[in-house]
Amino acid sequence: MTQQRQHARYQVEFPAIFSGDYAGIGIVYNLGMGGCKVVSDLPIKNGARLAVHLQTPEQPIAITIQAATVQWTIKLEFGVEFREMLERERTRLGQFLATQSNIVP
Repeated sequence: MTQQRQHARYQVEFPAIFSGDYAGIGIVYNLGMGGCKVVSDLPIKNGARLAVHLQTPEQPIAITIQAATVQWTIKLEFGVEFREMLERERTRLGQFLATQSNIVP
């Protein structure tokens, strides 16, 4: 049974810094209001709690997700569900996503 996403995901490619249960750098390959997929050279475990700093193009300051949980892992890829972010960061994320057009099926 597949789980339906609540928010659309967009195909992107930019760096992210994460910290918390694990700390490192990865590349975000799809992104939505509710989460993202990250590829990193650091193996991450399901259930890990992270803060994620999205270094989106053309924005000098990263969009910060204060709390996120790793929902799945496949080798060096992992999926993150966003749990907590400040309203201004949610607005910035929404504004960035509004400029994207490549929806991930």
